Amino acid sequence: MQKTTFKISKMDCPSEEQIIRMKLADLANIKSFEFDIPNRSLHVYHIGDNREIFRLLDELNFGAEISGTVSVEEFQSTEKQQDERKIPRTK
Repeated sequence: MQKTTFKISKMDCPSEEQIIRMKLADLANIKSFEFDIPNRSLHVYHIGDNREIFRLLDELNFGAEISGTVSVEEFQSTEKQQDERKIPRTK
């Protein structure tokens, strides 16, 4: 499991958090997110590399940059499970 930290300079309110969640919702390799809006950072717990995650974040034009990636052996989400917080998609 990997934990990648992204600095997102234009993320300053919960609406940007929801936009990011919707953008990344379909990536199966993401296990959880931890948003830190006051510090404008996002921690993504994922399997595999972070290129696709970064590409999708970059498309949002929120000023996303990768701060770093570390391996984590044990993972415990500090928030509700990702699926519980997804906004349902309409067809």
